[in-house]
Amino acid sequence: MEKVEQVVKQVDEFLAKYPSVTQFEQFKKLEEKTGYSKVYFFSAAVVVVFLFVWLIGGLKLITDLLGFVYPAYMSFQSMEASGGVSEGSTQWLTYWVVFSFVTLLESVIPSLDYYIPFYYYNKAALIIYLYHPQTNGAEVVYNQVVRKYILPHLDVKGGKEE
Repeated sequence: MEKVEQVVKQVDEFLAKYPSVTQFEQFKKLEEKTGYSKVYFFSAAVVVVFLFVWLIGGLKLITDLLGFVYPAYMSFQSMEASGGVSEGSTQWLTYWVVFSFVTLLESVIPSLDYYIPFYYYNKAALIIYLYHPQTNGAEVVYNQVVRKYILPHLDVKGGKEE
């Protein structure tokens, strides 16, 4: 039970940290009216939204949103950072190049999800790997895969040497 209370506390701190995104005040009113923690209402809302998105568009829509929403937010944040282009901008530009490469590959081979078991779960894991700051996956995939196929077709001066 102590573990659950610890998780509830962490989620409550997250809600308080981002009040406009998490509708903190609305959940606080629900908490006051019912006596149940706002974390439970927030969790229920997240589950309902997830199920709604899943029913509307399936796993493809979920992985597409996973690959777009957070990276787009972080890209805008890095572009608007004080001083213009930040170090994070390079990471997100690399992410978008790799994400575009994966999306293009999906378009060229439309039956990937049929032939690869658990395709969308694997794609979700790949997307998280690509943009997670501890892995720098986009840079790894770019340097090991994408760059080898695209660079020979570009006339790039002053670029990185192989």
